[in-house]
Amino acid sequence: MADYTANTIISYLLEIPAVHKELLGHLRHLGNLKAALVDEVLWVKEISPDQAESALIKGLPYSKLYYSKGGLLFFKDSLLPARKLPQALWSPLAYVLPVELPSFNHNYFGISQKIRVKITPSQKEQPVYAVLTDKTTAGDYIQTAPKVRLNKLKWLGVGKSLLIVGTPLLPVAGRSFWMYNDFLIPLGFDFELPLLAKKLKQRLDPDNKMIILWQDNNTYLSVEKEAFKPLSISSFRLTYSDE
Repeated sequence: MADYTANTIISYLLEIPAVHKELLGHLRHLGNLKAALVDEVLWVKEISPDQAESALIKGLPYSKLYYSKGGLLFFKDSLLPARKLPQALWSPLAYVLPVELPSFNHNYFGISQKIRVKITPSQKEQPVYAVLTDKTTAGDYIQTAPKVRLNKLKWLGVGKSLLIVGTPLLPVAGRSFWMYNDFLIPLGFDFELPLLAKKLKQRLDPDNKMIILWQDNNTYLSVEKEAFKPLSISSFRLTYSDE
């Protein structure tokens, strides 16, 4: 609950009609949040000030954000009490909003129900595992780099670009990605429903032979794991020697 400590709000509460509780699905990973259902309203508490300012919270439709003081609730940025603090039994948000995975078919990413699998902006920090870069930019570095700088990396050509995977990556300009269940996801993004990713991977790649490059426009490209080559000056020159 939100309280004052030396006039500083340390947490907030969120109110949303229970009929719209599925909109909170992308908050399940925030382990500090607790929730309760009271008279067809879902309440979420322990929202930190940083979380309250994030796009995850501020972008929620149908919701209201409060802080509490003396058993009363005040709208965020207001000094006038709006209502009393609800009496409730609180549980972790993930328990109140259990994920029910749908069955799969071949119609829509293998999902029988009309659930759109997409990525959304995320504030979670993830280690960079891959970079999609222009082949000329990458080539200028690769052809002058010491062997030790390349020998832990793999690569393949993707159109006019190079996809380089492994760590530590090369200091070249390009789009960075992190790895999750063999999905390469643009840095700064995550699946809106992360728990669906495993089921999606099973449908797209039942033999576990592919790396799936996900784009921020929610298209994807599947590439065979065996198509990646060890990165070296010779492998790069051999591939592009005729260009």
